[in-house]
Amino acid sequence: MDKLIVQDAPRTPERVPFRRIVQERGELALIEDGPVFNHLACFTLKPGAGFFRGGHVHRSKVEHFYVLSGRGVLKWSDPATGQKGSEELRAGHKVTILPGLAHRFEALEELAVVEYYEGLHDPDDDSPYHDFG
Repeated sequence: MDKLIVQDAPRTPERVPFRRIVQERGELALIEDGPVFNHLACFTLKPGAGFFRGGHVHRSKVEHFYVLSGRGVLKWSDPATGQKGSEELRAGHKVTILPGLAHRFEALEELAVVEYYEGLHDPDDDSPYHDFG
């Protein structure tokens, strides 16, 4: 799928632009180092029938997400091609969703996720989407 990028943050103390340092005292995650963004949010999601975040597609927005904790599933669908799929996500995964890919998050265990993107929220760019298969 060329509209979805999932990266696993390497656990390393080395100075690289995307990494996790997991220590007894806690964790430091360097999610981005350089790109400009205007929107920053955090959401949590509990497992349960009918519980999800998302369920839409964007015409022009590129969204980025970083999973702080928990496990979940990102369901995706490309309305232009009919392709559908899912990616299991866990703490340390960074996700980039390009325009035209419908998406929604579901929790396997309680999730905490950071969401960020360039530009301001534009409700006219969001179209509801329900067919995730």
